[in-house]
Amino acid sequence: MDQERRIGAGDSLSVRFREMLTTKDLVTIALLSALGGVLSTYVGYLGNLINHMIGVPFGAGQFMAGLHVLWIILAIGITKRKGAGTITGLVKGIVELFTGSTHGIVIVAVSLMQGVTADIFLFSDKAKEKRDYTAFAIAGAISAAINVAVFQVLFFSGVPIILIAMLCMLAGASGMIFGGWLAIEMLEALEQTGVLVGRKEYCVDSENGDHEEWKQSRKAKRRRVVSMSVVAGFLAVFSIGAVYYFMFIFALPGGVIAIQGAVEEPFDFTYSDYSDMEITINAELIGSVTYVSPRNYTGVPLNVILADAAPTDQATEVVVRASDGYFVVFEFDDAMADDRLILIQEEGEFRLIAADYDGAYWVRQVIEIEVR
Repeated sequence: MDQERRIGAGDSLSVRFREMLTTKDLVTIALLSALGGVLSTYVGYLGNLINHMIGVPFGAGQFMAGLHVLWIILAIGITKRKGAGTITGLVKGIVELFTGSTHGIVIVAVSLMQGVTADIFLFSDKAKEKRDYTAFAIAGAISAAINVAVFQVLFFSGVPIILIAMLCMLAGASGMIFGGWLAIEMLEALEQTGVLVGRKEYCVDSENGDHEEWKQSRKAKRRRVVSMSVVAGFLAVFSIGAVYYFMFIFALPGGVIAIQGAVEEPFDFTYSDYSDMEITINAELIGSVTYVSPRNYTGVPLNVILADAAPTDQATEVVVRASDGYFVVFEFDDAMADDRLILIQEEGEFRLIAADYDGAYWVRQVIEIEVR
């Protein structure tokens, strides 16, 4: 009898699990997680691009934060299952980690918290079914802004509360737009094109039918056209940009750094060739939103590497680029005179330690140094 009860309990749990997440739901979550995880570096690049355009080293890129939670909100809206956001966030974070996120394991925690937050605010079956703009906007806003909070907990640097509030507001606005409004538009478009099962049937135009119902149907048709146009336009622009990014900008970090530009002897830097020129410095990372206490770093001085490339007399700047497209610029004379600008190798990747510069200049996953 006890064995039968145990079998019955196991069967019951199995049935409950199948009711929660079907095979179709799991495939949907996997696809959205993979897509969102892979495209996260492109979204980060867009954020850095905004920062460079505005002329600030951080912050403005938070307006792209909503694109990180878009996939999580879509997973919840498509599957309508409790916990879909949490699972999507976790898997998406793992994909980001293994595709070279510069944040390391922290990105898994950030993505997971975004998924949990979205699930909390869209927990109600009614909210998911009705696709209420307010509920989705709040879920998108809080989920997008949670990344600021997680990074502050893990990398607290005594940042002024007003700055944190501004970053949260930027991220929240982005979440409302991309995780709220755009997510609903995409869900509506998928429903209206037959990819998703519709919430209701639309009446067929007929002059013999109810006039009010006919008018509502015409409005619904116009709404469908607008939704599909918005989604098609967004996907076209986003896709073209992503293809360009992955073809011409993004590069997987490797064991060499290309030293090129206004130099007479360009070459590929490998750390082992310069291991006998290592120096050790003590540096403190003081960033706008991150802080790392003073510690020793051992690496090769940047000016030693540049000298071997024989820069030309026209050289005025040194550009250090990362695999995800992020870059920083130093004055050439300053870089050549600075013995506290060093390249270190950690966990198989190169990192620039800029001891006397803001934390935004400490570039991870360096793949190229250009003299110009």
